[in-house]
Amino acid sequence: MTPIEQGLMITGIGMGLVFAVILFLWGLMALMMRLTSGKKKAAAAEPLPAQTVEPLVPELESAESQRRAAAAAVAVSMALAMSGGGKRTAAAAQSDPGRISPWQAVHRARQLKEK
Repeated sequence: MTPIEQGLMITGIGMGLVFAVILFLWGLMALMMRLTSGKKKAAAAEPLPAQTVEPLVPELESAESQRRAAAAAVAVSMALAMSGGGKRTAAAAQSDPGRISPWQAVHRARQLKEK
């Protein structure tokens, strides 16, 4: 038997053992699930209460409306920022038209260097 054949045989045996152990552990876990989960299924068979339109806790209703209002405010703020900033930035640009942001300054300087 050549060394290459020996290496391939050792590799095959090693890989076979790894897959055999994985399958054994899989079967062991499945067996443990069947043995231990049988009791919980009987307890979980209780019917769920009917859904109601009224909130269960009135305090949570006001907190939920505050969360929704805050989310709406953030969404409006983000939409204004993405659309050009709204009236505030236009007024600021009119009051000082020569002022540019640092980002614009860096990119304009880079464009001048390239030319």
